[in-house]
Order: sequence, then structure tokens, then C-alpha cells
Amino acid sequence: MPDLPNPSLDSLELLLAHPLWPRVGMLLRLLFHAGFAGLLFRFGRQMRREAMVPAKAYWPSVLSLFGGVFLCVLAVRQADWQLMGQRNERFLAFMQRYDRREFNPAHRFRAGRITDRKGRTLAGSRVTEGGIRRIYPYGPVFSHVIGYNHPLYGMTGVESAGRNRLMRGSLRTREDLAHFGAALLDREGHTEGPPLTSTLDVDLQLLAHTLLEGQRGAVVFLDVRTGDILALVSRPEFDPNRLPPRLFSGQAEGSPLLNRSLAGLYPPGSVFKILVAAAALNEGFTGTLDTPADGFTTSPANPRIRDHDYYIARRAGREWRGHGRIGLAEALAKSSNVFFAQLGIQTGAEALTDAMDAVGMLSRFTLSERPEATLTQGPARLGALSDDRPYGIAQFSIGQGDLLVSPMQIAMLTAALARGGETVFPRIDLAQPVRTGRRLCSEEHAAALRWMMRRAVTEGTGRGAQIPDITVAGKTGTAQTGAGRESHSWFTGFAPSEDPMWAFAVIVEHGGYGSRAAVPLVRQMLQTAVQEGWLVP
Repeated sequence: MPDLPNPSLDSLELLLAHPLWPRVGMLLRLLFHAGFAGLLFRFGRQMRREAMVPAKAYWPSVLSLFGGVFLCVLAVRQADWQLMGQRNERFLAFMQRYDRREFNPAHRFRAGRITDRKGRTLAGSRVTEGGIRRIYPYGPVFSHVIGYNHPLYGMTGVESAGRNRLMRGSLRTREDLAHFGAALLDREGHTEGPPLTSTLDVDLQLLAHTLLEGQRGAVVFLDVRTGDILALVSRPEFDPNRLPPRLFSGQAEGSPLLNRSLAGLYPPGSVFKILVAAAALNEGFTGTLDTPADGFTTSPANPRIRDHDYYIARRAGREWRGHGRIGLAEALAKSSNVFFAQLGIQTGAEALTDAMDAVGMLSRFTLSERPEATLTQGPARLGALSDDRPYGIAQFSIGQGDLLVSPMQIAMLTAALARGGETVFPRIDLAQPVRTGRRLCSEEHAAALRWMMRRAVTEGTGRGAQIPDITVAGKTGTAQTGAGRESHSWFTGFAPSEDPMWAFAVIVEHGGYGSRAAVPLVRQMLQTAVQEGWLVP
């Protein structure tokens, strides 16, 4: 059965979710009772009047007919809901969310299990004396991506995005129809809905969650070929089995409810140079640029943009001579801010913005492709990017300034290069089709950038990611945060570099240089994945 839009339910949900609804609902109830009382008063007065006047009484008949028709329609509608209400999955979800009455038929149904790609249960239901309770065997490990289903606090994550499907299925197959018939006959039991198989991998998720212990940040691993989300970790986290009120009062330290993988917005630092390089190649850049030791600026009124080597040399009491005149490959390997600030200005605001749009950074999309989905990726923030403000483009091109992106968006950027320049949208539900988007660049340019990212690991700032069992390509990033705090640590890339299977993006908040915090985490994950046979070299 196809998913059809239901504007009436959408509007009603928006109304009931509004903070003013309790007062509006009370007012409507008062008006209803007043109107009904007025109707009875007029009916009684009319009856007395008709009794005094020797004429045929029409009003009693009309009102009786109206009442009879109203009661018949109400009875038919209630019978339809009691027997066949499951057919409308939107209506079923609505009744479960807003009608808490014990005899509500919607409460006889248990949501189906949510499993990982290998069938291991991530969320299930248990019938208790207090009703149906949702259970999460892995506790906080999957808290942000699977979410929670709570009678008081509502639903998030896959629990919310896949709610209708978990409750009763789609009625598209013979199995769904058989399940529907059994549910109609099981009037006293608690029929469990069909399972939802996610793209997640328990082993990879557990490893990422463990390696991020004691830190704030996010880890995203994608299957390059399909966009499958293999791991989506955000820390600090929460336990969906126990949701204390203080968690929702804003008093919890570290914003544990924030899904940093999708909703966390950070300056990307040097990992964004991958996109700038792709946009420059699209515009035909093939030359070299000078990278003087004293840096680059567009005006004496603006601070000079310098390479991190300048500050390292100054702290050590040495003189920094600059990288000299270099090309794109060397600039990416050495992560030269001076080079990319100039390259971004040459490329232009329009080409840079178009590259962001090509990899889905400027639009909002759902990870489950469902009309009621709440597991979404919002657009990046880039401020006012204009060729009339070259210093703003220079800052943008080194991943600073007003630019803010999510770890998922960086993972999508890297996955696009790994699969030959074509964008693939991440998916969390294995039953959903693979979705591809625009091309970031040509296959030729993508191959060139993959080689450059491999060189950044063998010769540049990502050397710490090398492992003997598999070839890794990547790019580190160090995003300044201001206020005297340590920079954010980024690392993004793919493996194996010759035939990419996995793409990843990792951020460790205030972890310092990307090579210091993010790179060792990825190295350990890839090494374990190869040793355990999860990733084949």
C-alpha cells in the first residue's frame, strides 16, 4: 500500500503538539458543552411551542433524524477503527501517540524489533504489568541513532522514523497481509509488529563507542557502495532504558541528548580542503601557487592566514621559510592554509557553493526516506559567501570563518570521492533503496584526489593512520574554536585506498591537532576491522 499524504492528520498533529493546545482544547470543550446545552434548550422550547400550536411539528422530526444519522456515522466510524483501523498507518501512529485510553485498540500492538544488519536486536518490546515497555539491550551505545520510545518523553531516532512500519507493516506483501489478519483476530493479546533491519553493525558501533570513551565527539562510518551507515556514534550519550527528568531539563552536562553525528555543527578545518580541491579541479586549475612564510591576506586590515608550520617553528624558536611554490597535491599533503586560501579565491564563491550543494551539504534530507521521519540531516551553515568579500572566501577555503558542518556531511563528501565523484545519500534502513545524487566531480578528478589523499597519509599530516594490513587514504583537520580553547580534531578518509569500501569521518571536540586525537582512533578501528575480518583488504 503506497504512502499517501494525509494533510488532515499532519495539521492535527501540529495543533496537538503546540504548547497552547491544552488551553485551546479546554476552550473548545466549554464551547461544545455550551452549544449542546443551547441546542437542548431550543429543542425543549420548540417542543413546548409545538404542543401549544395545533400544527404539524417538523423540528422534532428533523432533530431526531439528525441525531440518528450522527449516531449511525459515529458507530460505523468506531467499528471501522476497531476492526480495520490498522490499514491507515498514519492514523494508527496518531492514535498511539495522542490517545492514552486503556481500551484504545492501538495499544494492543507492540512495535517490532530493530536489529543490526546481522539480525542482532537493538530494540525490542516487553509486556509488563504496567503495559508494553521498550527495551534496549545495548543501552547507551546506540542511543542517538536508535533513539527511544517513551510514553512521557516521546520518540527519537529510528524509533520515531520507522514507527509506522514497526507497528503494523506496509500490507504490500502476502506476509504483511497474514500478519494483519492475525492482528484482527488477536483481540486480547499484544501483536508484535514486523522487524526493521538497520544498516548498523554492532561490532563496529561498540568499538567506536569504546574508543571515544571519556571524550566528546562523533564517529561516522559509511559503506561507500550503498551509503549504508555502519556506525553512528555520538558522545556523551544517554541510556534509553533509563531517562531521568533532569536529562530533559537542560541540566545534564555535555548535552547528552545532542546527536553530534547529525546535529552537531563544527568548523571543519582542513578536512574541508578536499571540497575546495574538487571545486578547483572542476574550474580547470592545474598550476602552482606561492606560499610565503609570512602568510597571505587580502587586505592589511585583515589578519594574515598562515600555515601551522609557522606557529610550530615560532614556538620552537626557529625561522619558518614557507613551503615555496607548490601544486595541489603537495598543498593537500602538507595541509597548506596559505595555498588553499588563495585557491578558494581563484575558484570563486559560485563554484564552491555548487560543490557543497552537489554533496548534499546545502539541503535537508531524511536518512530513512519516510514522510514522518525525524532522523534527518540538516543543511550546513556557510554565512554570506561572495566574491566581493575575498577574505571571507579565504577563511571558508581553510574550513574556518562562518562555515559549520556535521560529521555526517564530511563523511558524505569523502564517500563521494571514494566512489568516483558521485554522491550517495546515507541510509539506515536496509529495506530502503540506494539513493544517489549529483556528481561532485568527474571520475578523473576523483581519482586524482584519491591519490592525493593517499599521499596525505603516506607523506603528510595523516601518517599516523598507516597500518600494515590495508592502505588508507585520508585528510586531517584542526579546527580552531577561539576563546583560548583547544582546537577540534578531525580525520576523514576511506579504505582500502585502491578499491574503497568504507568512508569515515571522526571529530574529537577540543582534541587538538587531527593527527593527535582523531587519527589514532581511526587507525585502531581499521586495524581491528581487518583483524576480525569485518573489512577485507
